[in-house]
Amino acid sequence: MQQDVIKEHIQLWLSRTVENGAVRGLFESSIAMGCDIGNIRPENQDRVVCVQVQVTASSSFIIGILCDGMGGMASGANCASLSIASFITSCVNNLELPVAERLIKAVEEANADVYSIYNSNGGATLSAFLYDSDGQFEAVNVGDSRIYANFAHGIKQYSIDDTFAGQNADAAGVQLSKGLLQYVGVGPDLKAQIVKLPKFRNIKRFILTSDGAHYIEANTFKQILNQKLSASELCSRLIQVSKWCGGYDNTSIFIANDLLNIFAEPEKSSLPVGTVKLWDSYGEIQFVGAIVPAGNG
Repeated sequence: MQQDVIKEHIQLWLSRTVENGAVRGLFESSIAMGCDIGNIRPENQDRVVCVQVQVTASSSFIIGILCDGMGGMASGANCASLSIASFITSCVNNLELPVAERLIKAVEEANADVYSIYNSNGGATLSAFLYDSDGQFEAVNVGDSRIYANFAHGIKQYSIDDTFAGQNADAAGVQLSKGLLQYVGVGPDLKAQIVKLPKFRNIKRFILTSDGAHYIEANTFKQILNQKLSASELCSRLIQVSKWCGGYDNTSIFIANDLLNIFAEPEKSSLPVGTVKLWDSYGEIQFVGAIVPAGNG
């Protein structure tokens, strides 16, 4: 299947009409996504997706990706949908690259696609990770959506906001920050950051958030995420609390409670070879025969 066709179909799927809010659990509830319009905004410009790609019978990878279309700029929802579609397609097209390089290239291609249409007048944040069945794990971030992880010492933000405040702040804090320095669609000067996660195999919980969640007071935010709840329950709780705090922006959450054990039982997580499957908070779609493993085409 031609990759440009896949990109187009993903973008169209992400642009479909959906309800104002939903939470969805995956992989026996170890992963969940939630997305909600909030109380104020007329449109939900957030997109959050989980992707599974079955490269061979014994090799696969998972992507979690969250994009927040930039309010006040042209077509924020379309920019978020295009960013995700381009990012996923690039990751599938560049299987030969090491994971970190693949993520950077995917961000660069998403940036080029959005910039070619909106010329810096539209864009999206992007927070994503890729984890494969060989045990390789990397995360990347652009903008002020965030990546958190829970190790033994508790919840901490590991991405750095691409804002004046974020570049000079304690990354452990949950604080509002305005004025993006860079975003997907900003143009040729984009510098994506690989997020440094020490001893990623010790991650107990991995979290992506859009800035609607950042209105929650820092200690409350961490207390919620430290509770022994399922990923779906945590997504629901964070969304509800963000709305109790005013619901000033769209809120999207991606939580993985048991990410590093997803491939422990391959028979439970495998798809037909060459399949790309996507889930968001509202539904799922898959492309069978979307990729041809090396040596077969």
